[in-house]
Amino acid sequence: MADRSSPVERRVQVIGDCTLILGDCLEILPTLNKVDAVITDPPYGVGFKYACHDDRPEAYEGGYGPWLMRRLEASEALCVPGSPVFVWQAGPNLKRFNEWFPRDWRLFCAAKNFVQMRPTPMQWAFDPVVVWWVPGSAPWSAGTATRDFHVANTAPVIGQENRIERSHPCPRPLDQVQHVIDQWVRDGGTVLDPFMGSGTTGAACAKLGRKFIGIEIDPGYFDIA
Repeated sequence: MADRSSPVERRVQVIGDCTLILGDCLEILPTLNKVDAVITDPPYGVGFKYACHDDRPEAYEGGYGPWLMRRLEASEALCVPGSPVFVWQAGPNLKRFNEWFPRDWRLFCAAKNFVQMRPTPMQWAFDPVVVWWVPGSAPWSAGTATRDFHVANTAPVIGQENRIERSHPCPRPLDQVQHVIDQWVRDGGTVLDPFMGSGTTGAACAKLGRKFIGIEIDPGYFDIA
């Protein structure tokens, strides 16, 4: 997830073409080799109740945006030219994106066919994903369904207790992550997720024949992954 008050003992678990690393991504990223994509779902700085991470905006040293960009820049430094960077975010943060992300970014709409109904005049039915490509080479795409939106089938995530996504309090739909990887990461490419959580991106990579490197600082989520 993010920073903790006490250091975490580093662990490495290799499962097929997936390498899972327990520890602080800022310490681990400089030790890694080149990758072909960054696909990540970091904490959002909106006060979500995590087990061991303070997500209040005021809890981030230097502010949430600079805190996040330090980690994204360290991840981006590992990317080969032309690599995509997909960063999931929360709708309430939209008004800050130009301030937080100093890149030539565009928005991918990660929509849902079923949403949790909250007491608000308009439900949040999509997650904004900030996307850019590392300069230096032409971006690759499969070209078969590369629209700037995808509607995930989230109803089973709510209705089926054994769904892999339910192992995390902020579940990311597996079919949506698979779509992103299938459309924008070459066969055999390596995907980096510096905020691995319970490992949804890694599971999608395993299903699609991509290599995966995931970093997670929370031992509980690491064990689930």
